[in-house]
Amino acid sequence: MEKKVFILAEHLNDEYEVDFYEEGYTHLRAFHACRPLRISDYLNNGITPISYKSALKDAKDRVVCDYVSEEEVISEFEKEWSEFEDMHKRVWVQMNKDSLLGTVSHYLIYGSEFINTLAMNLGCRSRLRQIGIPTIFYCDIPMKDITSMTLNDIQKSFNDGYTYDIGFSVEEVLPQNIVNYEHPTKRLTDPYGGTYKTNYEKLRVYDLELENHLG
Repeated sequence: MEKKVFILAEHLNDEYEVDFYEEGYTHLRAFHACRPLRISDYLNNGITPISYKSALKDAKDRVVCDYVSEEEVISEFEKEWSEFEDMHKRVWVQMNKDSLLGTVSHYLIYGSEFINTLAMNLGCRSRLRQIGIPTIFYCDIPMKDITSMTLNDIQKSFNDGYTYDIGFSVEEVLPQNIVNYEHPTKRLTDPYGGTYKTNYEKLRVYDLELENHLG
């Protein structure tokens, strides 16, 4: 079957209702916002669910600093992980990119919800603003990877005119389904107060190719 992608932004002014199946769509365009240390990890491995191992490594990479020890991070990590619900460990994507640049811009400013909470509890959330690079990945999600209930909810939201926030989760996004990415340059409203604009020259990143691209 030929690939046919439903891209929300191209249909916001449509006067007719959509039916994904009848119109032959095979994929939904969705966006994932984050602050990766290495873009290549995503391009090579896809976007994977958060795991204990990956989250602990991320916590050590991002949260340990001169005034927060590794022992403190591990202790708080174990507490937070024990309360972290499975539904939040899945890969969450958003069909309206403007939402990621607006009301839920914290993913671009601070990174993952889990690390954000961990750093906040340890009094060092502000340092997350300087670690990793704000990135929006463009993903073509196969409809077969989305539950029928979720697809029906998405379709109903669109047809009812609720298009600003259409988020949903999948098990993973395979590398071949990441079709593009961007590093936003606009000033963002920080949901915790004030605004944020990335100074790409001062970011702490670990991808030499990315550093060369930014520099």
